[in-house]
Amino acid sequence: MEGILTSIGEFLNGLGPLIALPVVIALLGIILGQKWDSAIRSGLMTAVAFVGIFLTVGGLGSTVSTIGQTFATNTGTNLDIIDIGWPAASALAFATPVGNLIIPLGILLNVLLLIFGLTQTLDVDIWNFWHMAFVGALVQFVTGSFMLGLFAALLTLVIALFLADWSAPLIQKHFKMPGISIPHLQSAGYMLLAVPFGWLVNRVAFLKNMKLNPDTIRKKLGLLGEPMVLGFIIGFLLGILGGQGLKDAILTAVNTAAVMLLIPRMVSILVEALTPVAEAASKYMTKRFKGREFYIGLDSAVLAGNSTVIAAGLLLVPLEILLALALSPLGNRTLPFIDLADGVFVAAMLAPLVAGDVILTTLLGVIVMGIGLIFTTLLAPGVTQLVNTSSLGLDIPTGYATYTVMSDAAIPTSYGLYYLFQTPAAIAVIVSLLLVVGLYYLKRSVNLEKLFGAKK
Repeated sequence: MEGILTSIGEFLNGLGPLIALPVVIALLGIILGQKWDSAIRSGLMTAVAFVGIFLTVGGLGSTVSTIGQTFATNTGTNLDIIDIGWPAASALAFATPVGNLIIPLGILLNVLLLIFGLTQTLDVDIWNFWHMAFVGALVQFVTGSFMLGLFAALLTLVIALFLADWSAPLIQKHFKMPGISIPHLQSAGYMLLAVPFGWLVNRVAFLKNMKLNPDTIRKKLGLLGEPMVLGFIIGFLLGILGGQGLKDAILTAVNTAAVMLLIPRMVSILVEALTPVAEAASKYMTKRFKGREFYIGLDSAVLAGNSTVIAAGLLLVPLEILLALALSPLGNRTLPFIDLADGVFVAAMLAPLVAGDVILTTLLGVIVMGIGLIFTTLLAPGVTQLVNTSSLGLDIPTGYATYTVMSDAAIPTSYGLYYLFQTPAAIAVIVSLLLVVGLYYLKRSVNLEKLFGAKK
């Protein structure tokens, strides 16, 4: 049985997101009662939208990463642990025994949780199950137990689903995307950590009343407040900070402006593709499970079209490097590098906590990454062990002996379970289950939309 599941997992892993996700969307639509031609159209449009999103975000990421790496190299010579980035981390995670099983077992677990009414989210973003496999691989490294690693990975999936349920009403309202939720563990993990800080920020009068969201900025600044123009300005400043000449800085500015304009268009295509599936899902669940809501779980990349998310994500690039240097006396040894381009994924689920205020979203990003950088340093031995025992031939920065991953080692689920499973196994299992039960009751008792959705 394990061999069959492993083969299925390896096959799905090999498809990649641009094949697996559209197929899953089309099959899901047919299962939910959508007409076959409409379901195929939804799947194909999903693929087209994600091609557009990945091209624009990827192009920006490449540019920003190069700038950030130059800046990091010039300023971070005392930091001896290098961030190898999510591309290497995802390959490592899926190459482990836990990674081979996480997709088929994760889908089965998700369906069971839906049947028993414990989650409202059907996570179709199966490629991003690598985040769960990464946590499982770290736990296996700590404990030496494959079963405990698999348990931690599946437990992390439950956490991601609960966080998606909890944040869905706020996400849907803020981004105007009905019927979706975000079980993307990276962004959801940052949101979980940011909630208490967001609550505090919203109770400081002068911060709460700044209202520096894209709409008010546009009204106050006119042309200078347009997302495209803001992107140009921010991109140009990043280029200058990264040591680019005038010509290259202008090219960076134009590329950033293009992203600010194009990503929202790609996201609108995605929403058009998913709307029929969401409507079919709603009818299906209403018929079979009266009184229950049902969400389609997607990658937080669908939120990257928001102007606040892009702007805050760009501002976080130099700030993360300066933060790493500032925290060096407190124990940080991580040099932000490959994942510097991931600022939009840090900001994606923070923006609704502060009504889309660009400065406050950036502030929350600085807080969660400040905490996260300490833990990227502490988790480096586990990540380094994964790298050193891998036969994948990874493309990682040279000149360093110790590695970490900013995108995942910096989120609470990773470092929380990493340290919890250094205790006796029975204690770790019991405490982790109690924490998940606590999260379940938290999502049922604390309404994030009421807590953060009132500020305009």
